[in-house]
Amino acid sequence: MMQHDRDIHMLLQSEAFVQLRREKRRLIVPSLLFIIVFYFSLPLSVWLFPAQMMQASPVMGLPWGWLYAFSQFVMTFCVGWLYWRRSKRFDRLVEQIKGSQG
Repeated sequence: MMQHDRDIHMLLQSEAFVQLRREKRRLIVPSLLFIIVFYFSLPLSVWLFPAQMMQASPVMGLPWGWLYAFSQFVMTFCVGWLYWRRSKRFDRLVEQIKGSQG
């Protein structure tokens, strides 16, 4: 059991693992903050500015609230696509970690 603990400790201290954690954090934290602000802005906007959110927009006369709601689908796709692209780099780092561990 002691050898296993040392192996895990060495893995957690390895440069590749530290880099993986750093890169994931650099993607996930800002993305999560943006997502929280973006998605909770719709109900807050409807609550605080109901008249403005119900006004017709230049896009097919849809209310601004509906446009904002539809933009959340687009944003979900964009964030998913961004994570998918960056996950390729994460996968390479994981393979590097696995290779260095034997």
